[in-house]
Amino acid sequence: MQVKNMAVRARLRSPWESIDLGVALARKHWLPMFLVWLLPAALVLGALAWFFPGHPGWSLFALWWLKPVFDRLPLFMISRTLFGAPVSALAALKEFFRHNRTDWLAWITLRRLSPTRSFDMPVTVLEQSKGTARSARIGVLHRKHSGAATWLTLTGIHLESFFLIAAFILIYLFIPEQIVANIQWIPLIRGETLALEWASNILCLLIMAAVAPFYIVSGFCLYIGRRIELEGWDIEIQFRDLVERYRHTQRAGKKTATSTSPLAALLLLCVLAGTSFAPAPRAYAETLQTPAQAQQHIDEILAGEDFHSIEQESGWRLKKIEEERGKIPEWIIELFEWLFKWLMQNSQEADDSSDINWGALLAKPIELLLWIGVIAGLLYLGWRHREAILNSFRWQHKPKTKPVAPETLFGLDVRQSSLPDDVCAEVMRLWRTGDQRAGLGLLYRSTLSHLIEDFQFQFGDHLTESECAQLVSQRQRSPQEALRPVSAPLSQFVQQLTGSWQQLAYAHRPPADEQLGGLCQQWQEVFGNDR
Repeated sequence: MQVKNMAVRARLRSPWESIDLGVALARKHWLPMFLVWLLPAALVLGALAWFFPGHPGWSLFALWWLKPVFDRLPLFMISRTLFGAPVSALAALKEFFRHNRTDWLAWITLRRLSPTRSFDMPVTVLEQSKGTARSARIGVLHRKHSGAATWLTLTGIHLESFFLIAAFILIYLFIPEQIVANIQWIPLIRGETLALEWASNILCLLIMAAVAPFYIVSGFCLYIGRRIELEGWDIEIQFRDLVERYRHTQRAGKKTATSTSPLAALLLLCVLAGTSFAPAPRAYAETLQTPAQAQQHIDEILAGEDFHSIEQESGWRLKKIEEERGKIPEWIIELFEWLFKWLMQNSQEADDSSDINWGALLAKPIELLLWIGVIAGLLYLGWRHREAILNSFRWQHKPKTKPVAPETLFGLDVRQSSLPDDVCAEVMRLWRTGDQRAGLGLLYRSTLSHLIEDFQFQFGDHLTESECAQLVSQRQRSPQEALRPVSAPLSQFVQQLTGSWQQLAYAHRPPADEQLGGLCQQWQEVFGNDR
């Protein structure tokens, strides 16, 4: 992936600008992405119709559920197109199974209903990340743009629904009135016509395939916008342009210098000699003021009347008061009327007498006041103890205990206290005295000690030297946010040192003197700044 070959300008965009960019790209490359989404989905729908002809509804549901499987090929195509390496629809279809190997089961089970599917899919398809590395990457990406990705999913769902309804209405408008009058609508509504059900499934398939490129490309542009913000692609491209401009200027300067003739140089010398004898122009330095004079001039201007004019205005003015006549709102009157009817509803006796039951009349407002008091008390208690209630619903993370660093690995003492002040000098001294195993062992165990203490590697006795080197290389390829990253020189140094130590420890083949000197120099480069 070459950032300089991007088909669009790499700059910081808001999430809505990124979605607009995705819509524009999807319109430009809609047909090939529509085909690579439609053809595999059509094959799946045809197979379901062949094996389950009496269940069109379940077949459509299965097709809808497998959307993440069909979304990968359009995503692969737009990613190549955006970086200047377009892929044809036929070439993309040939790689259908290769792009659906990574985390295919998780995407059609646990992540199927994820509202940020279009935003998260590039992490799996393009970065090939899974497990802990994917979770860490998703956590970084979701700090921004996740809300826009959710709204994008909701918009896609509504668009498919609107297009489906519009298609049915359009088909209905093309049916002649004589046929419409004789149509039996109840069997159609109940789904008793299989042919019409399968025709509806085909229509739904076409609508999903038509909307999918816009949804996929918009989510991909959200992902690209987030990566530009995190990794500074716009700054990198500007630096590349500056380097290219500087190289072009240097090449042009060299061509100009080599093309200068001796005659032009002679003419230049004559012009310089002529100007040296010309009278010098009159200097205007005497008109300039000294700093003290300039400060005095500034103080005089600031002391003038223009900077010290003060105006005061006073007088009596009437306030603008809008008189409003007191009027009781209608809703208050309606509320009192309702309360009066409610109180009088059960106040009379069940017999024919019209006497008012004052006990029932007084019980009603008392009951109402009691209920208001209970509700107000519950609200007060909830507000008073809101933090304790919220904390009880939150997930309580157990504090992680810091792992204890080992004291020995592979029979070597890896404690920081066991290392000399100048490791490389001690290694070279032991090497010259003939104790080659002790010298290289000191360099190797000092490297392990720094990796454990400075980079929080959890090496254990169950690991081999090669597995420890693989852990260092793995962090260099897939850095974790919570841990210190490993640079490429450090990873390369650990690989070389591990191979040299294994050759000496197990095959009794010591490295050459020049190779040991190079290892000591690399050790000072990767660990010298930390001491």
